[in-house]
Amino acid sequence: MDCRTDAQLKSMMQSLQQQLNVANELRLDFAAQLLSMTLMEITTKMHGISPQELDALCECIEGGSPGEAKQGEPVMGLRNYDRRSRSRRGRG
Repeated sequence: MDCRTDAQLKSMMQSLQQQLNVANELRLDFAAQLLSMTLMEITTKMHGISPQELDALCECIEGGSPGEAKQGEPVMGLRNYDRRSRSRRGRG
């Protein structure tokens, strides 16, 4: 990634982080979640983290394999964010 792109992404992250802080203060939970996912995507792009690496990290954090829930717990976690849904809407 070139220096200009890197600087643009860092600037974008700072702005989004400020908006995330406001969303949290106002208890706009869904907006805060969307902003967090956006920040995560930018961060992974900046650091060259592949979707497979992110899936492996989520699996490690959640302590199981994709789709596997611990007894009595709903299947919910970072992997539930489907990055491919953007391309179905013509943005990918």
